[in-house]
Amino acid sequence: MNLKKSLAIVLATMLTLSLTACNSSTASSSSASESALAPAEPSTPAETITLRLASNHTEDFVTSKACIKFAELVAEKTNGAVVVENYFNAVLGEEKATIEQAQFGGIDLIRVNMSPLAEFVDELNALQFPYIFASREHFWDVMDSDDIGKAILHSDAMVSNNLYGLCYYDNGTRNFFFSDADVHTPSDMANLSIRVQESNLMIGMVRAMGANPTAMTSSEIYSALQTGVIDGAENNLPWYLSMSLNEVAPKITMDEHNRSADLLVMSKASMDKLTEDQITAIQEAADESSQYQRELWVESEKEARKTCLEVGCTIVDLEDSERQLFMDSVKEMNATEGAKYSDLFAKIAALQ
Repeated sequence: MNLKKSLAIVLATMLTLSLTACNSSTASSSSASESALAPAEPSTPAETITLRLASNHTEDFVTSKACIKFAELVAEKTNGAVVVENYFNAVLGEEKATIEQAQFGGIDLIRVNMSPLAEFVDELNALQFPYIFASREHFWDVMDSDDIGKAILHSDAMVSNNLYGLCYYDNGTRNFFFSDADVHTPSDMANLSIRVQESNLMIGMVRAMGANPTAMTSSEIYSALQTGVIDGAENNLPWYLSMSLNEVAPKITMDEHNRSADLLVMSKASMDKLTEDQITAIQEAADESSQYQRELWVESEKEARKTCLEVGCTIVDLEDSERQLFMDSVKEMNATEGAKYSDLFAKIAALQ
């Protein structure tokens, strides 16, 4: 092969390689351009946060309906990013146990009565002294006030126990019920064994009235009444019916010794895992569920009283003079045990 022919072959080969490279570069550029114009792949959604809410109430109880409403509102307000799962019937433990679990984040949310919680947050004891509220309206004026009810929800005592109060739920008036005793005055309760919550204040109140207080969990009450271990107990009428206590303690005395509230409380450890927007949404959901529950409660008390009479319960509505005897029986306790709450009592009285 002569020199000219060899040179021609080399030049032809180089030209072919150059054209191939150009085509490859153009294709690559075109591909990159198309990629830039194409819609982005949807990002992977953030992991859903699931919060467990514990309550010892039955699922059909009026306050449980508020917990269910709360869960619905949380899902709605967080666009499904936060899900609340309700656990009723004390399946996660009785109230004191759930409070202790919430302190370290073992349970995220608890619906709990103020009485057992008062053993951890002392200011709640002041709100449970007998006969300090003149009416339901007075009670809610106190609970909704910035410097009493709301202040307690976010108090130093709550924070030190790694808890955060979200809202209050109505728990109505607490009254006595007995297996076989007609009670009109404190003297009718002399030496009777009365179940109370695990609360020093409630124990002291029943003792001041002349009866023998016996602290036990709610799950034990039915059998204790049935077997005569206790003679009576105390709580609100909707709860009384939800526990079927009309079957073993059909005699009710409407002394209305105190007005009470349940609280919806969140574990501080669980809260710290949430964004500020999620916390705001949860607070809004709690506030709305509280208003929803209060409306339900009024009707539930009316229905409960009607049902009690229909199933054969005896209801004693005290005369003013009889109720005054109950009030007189705890005056000394209120004065001595309540001395440290005198400033708070003054605030409560001022809202009357």
